[in-house]
Amino acid sequence: MKRAILLLATLLLMGSASQLRPCDVTVETKAAKEKGKIEVKLCVDRFHRSCPLDIGETDLKAEGLVIEKKGEWRNVKGSLYEIDLVVHLTGKKAGTITVLRCCPKRGPQEEVITIEPL
Repeated sequence: MKRAILLLATLLLMGSASQLRPCDVTVETKAAKEKGKIEVKLCVDRFHRSCPLDIGETDLKAEGLVIEKKGEWRNVKGSLYEIDLVVHLTGKKAGTITVLRCCPKRGPQEEVITIEPL
């Protein structure tokens, strides 16, 4: 009986910890065809599927780099969305892209993605 209660408590804690952030943001980078530019695939996975904040309302802010091309958000499957970007660093060091989503259910979420020189 104690094991069952402990297991249930652990599962509840794991589930509530995953809901602290409304979205999971990941990134993939590769060299672009044009010299000095980087192709970035930015992925946003919305944890709660009935999110009232449209994916198009996601703000991207750049620091230390310039976003030259920005594609359209597309739904990969379910709650997973991605967008393609082409960026170039303004210096020899890494730059950042801040992904900001202001969810009315979970509040603001800000993820900072670092883009390293290739």
